[in-house]
Amino acid sequence: MAIKNYNVETYWDRVAKNISARGDLKLIAGDDEPYYRYKRKLFLKLFDKIDFKNKKVLEVGSGPGGNLDFLTDKGCVEIVGVDVSEKMVELSKRLLKDKNIQVHKTDGFSLPFDDNYFDLVFTSTVLQHNTNEAQLKELIRNICRVSKSEVKIIERIEKKISGHETNLGRPVEYYKTLFKENDFILVQSKFLPIQASYFFCGIIRKVFNRKGRTEGEPISRTSRNLQTAILPFTRVIDKMIPSNRDVAMLSFKRK
Repeated sequence: MAIKNYNVETYWDRVAKNISARGDLKLIAGDDEPYYRYKRKLFLKLFDKIDFKNKKVLEVGSGPGGNLDFLTDKGCVEIVGVDVSEKMVELSKRLLKDKNIQVHKTDGFSLPFDDNYFDLVFTSTVLQHNTNEAQLKELIRNICRVSKSEVKIIERIEKKISGHETNLGRPVEYYKTLFKENDFILVQSKFLPIQASYFFCGIIRKVFNRKGRTEGEPISRTSRNLQTAILPFTRVIDKMIPSNRDVAMLSFKRK
């Protein structure tokens, strides 16, 4: 749903409020639906293949802190998160209160760290919500500036720029060009195998979720039940269909 006069911080403060009403803060950063729970499991399988050991790691757009929590047993030297939403920062600190993890509030495009401070910087479905192109380019410039060697972005990928005011899918070449301008080259692309589930659950969500529902709000019982019923079948089909859109992890290395 497009939102007029999209303000990133206000929008994600509101989503954080919806998340705080749920029991599990670390599972889903936005909508809590059967489809997104399945998608999260696929994401974690991909995420778990990244080598974090002995690295200083920064997550840009750390939300309620689920990914940061996941990293606590991966042998990182240091774990840091930043988010544009003060409410998300509060949620993550609540989740991570007993962990040696720093979380900072930022303005969404600058990063308060020295050049080359981190070994690895990553995003997870964050850049797609940066729909102001000038701010996105500045954020990517800063991501590259603070990374000594690696950047990984897990983002919505489309054949051409498409979406709406709060979410834009962009081509691989779009990101490849921006990172190359900042001395990082694309070395690998991996897509989540999720095409059938994306299509069929997308229809269910569109038809049976309340119009005007904002991200993070509860879904209808019908939508939840239908997604639960269809996913066992679409999961099988997902493995048979090559993926070239929706969520992909793009890995960049400094030149």
